[in-house]
Amino acid sequence: MHFARTLLSASLVTLPALTHAQSTSSRSLETATAAPRREHAIQADLGLAVVGLAYENVMSRHLALQVEGHVFGTWFWPIFSGLPNFTGGGIQTRLSVFLLGDAPNGVYLAAFARFDVVGAQARDQSHGLGFGGSVGGFAGWSFAIADRYNLRVGAGVQYMDYEVPTATSRVVARTVYPAIDLVLGYRW
Repeated sequence: MHFARTLLSASLVTLPALTHAQSTSSRSLETATAAPRREHAIQADLGLAVVGLAYENVMSRHLALQVEGHVFGTWFWPIFSGLPNFTGGGIQTRLSVFLLGDAPNGVYLAAFARFDVVGAQARDQSHGLGFGGSVGGFAGWSFAIADRYNLRVGAGVQYMDYEVPTATSRVVARTVYPAIDLVLGYRW
């Protein structure tokens, strides 16, 4: 207990001094550079199979990591490929590498992994609930807009694996499919 009080007291004394020193040095650094680096973002992911809300952190000059929660749907499968529609929600993680320019601007390559809980309907009209996931990648361009916003536009490919057991059968889709990347973010 004594150690915790000592640590807390020391923190209360040193943190304001460190914060002041850091803000003073960062202000002088910002005047020397054109624009401050925006390392965090809240993003709207408006992809082909997901609509999600994400948080992204710039990890280094050319690398950013994103985590996301989303609603999922393969509304396009019955229309374009004859595969069943899976709907649900899930999580996704994404690693982006910015090849030209500093993250999060310029040409990028991104890899993602997605896990979803989904429902589907079999041909005999029976319904079920199951799991699935996708892995894939994008190539695209990230545009800076008014210093605080960015827009990513890209395309790629993904492997999608979804299976839902119903009362009478299993609804299964395992396929490689195009991926569209459309992300709008607010940076701070």
